[in-house]
Amino acid sequence: MKKILISLAFLSIVSLFAQKNLIKNGSFELDKDSWRGENVLNINPYTKRTGTKGGSIYEYTSPQWKGIDQEFNIPKNTPAIEVSAWVKADAIEKGKNNWNKAVIILEMNGKTENIAELEGTTNWQLVKKIIPTENNRSGRLMLALSECTGSFFFDDIKITPISKEDYDKIIDEDIKKKEAISLQNIQNQNPTAPAEIFANGNFENGTSSWRGAVNLSNTIKKEGNTALVLTSSSKDWVGVDQIFNVPKEAKSVTITGWLKSENIVQGENPWNNGLLNVEFSTDGKNKTANDESITFVTGTKDWQQYSKTFNLPKDTQKLRLMIALGFATGTLYADDIQVKFNP
Repeated sequence: MKKILISLAFLSIVSLFAQKNLIKNGSFELDKDSWRGENVLNINPYTKRTGTKGGSIYEYTSPQWKGIDQEFNIPKNTPAIEVSAWVKADAIEKGKNNWNKAVIILEMNGKTENIAELEGTTNWQLVKKIIPTENNRSGRLMLALSECTGSFFFDDIKITPISKEDYDKIIDEDIKKKEAISLQNIQNQNPTAPAEIFANGNFENGTSSWRGAVNLSNTIKKEGNTALVLTSSSKDWVGVDQIFNVPKEAKSVTITGWLKSENIVQGENPWNNGLLNVEFSTDGKNKTANDESITFVTGTKDWQQYSKTFNLPKDTQKLRLMIALGFATGTLYADDIQVKFNP
């Protein structure tokens, strides 16, 4: 009986993550209930995506901020949330600034994230975005005409909590999909065979042991004479990697490295940044687990050391260490990368 109760409790948690909408009355079937800004919110029985009603905001003469919002709570142990909505625009004329459009904005701990921006006239479209919670337990969702004119329609507003397991899968699948082409490019540029051991982590031997667009800096480095430098002005995958064997007696691995960033701007997803990642596999191709991140970096930061220890998944015989601008722009420096296997 006890086992049954535990199982039911576990299923309840899974169900919570999989189904719960943190936004109340996101379909507007309860009219204006739970939304602030009732004076600008219109309930429309004709222009809706599903159900019997939808929401809308109108402004035809004087561009101004006209919006509604709702605060929400985030369950414990939620690493990320997915914000989604069906939206439609009619004759929205952009204001004097680029952000003066129909918008959906998420706010957590004083930081804002744009979920959608619309102008002109559009059909119904689904917008959604995954946002890391960064351990925040509450937030606010805003829908508005941001100092512009026109008609903004919306329906089926949702904020869904994502479990750590699902978030890891989302990140891994996205990176795996985008890496496929980039990995082929790396192999074409420098088809180095997998090494017996990890080598040249300080880049003192130039490009030896590394595959990819290896560029070196002899002016900006942490120590020694050279460091790796990766630069991109477009949101593509720009990086290097090294594949090497795992000793038979190893049970875990500690990866340490020094990184420095200059003006790194995040790409489409929160994990599209400067990165230091490790991949576990049987042969350099077939994975034994999801990739793990030693760190992601954005913005401009001076040299900083990052280190993490990972248990080696069953049947892992090779590791692939990646340093990259993962579909982000800016400049990333790396130096003194070390790999230590632990018995």
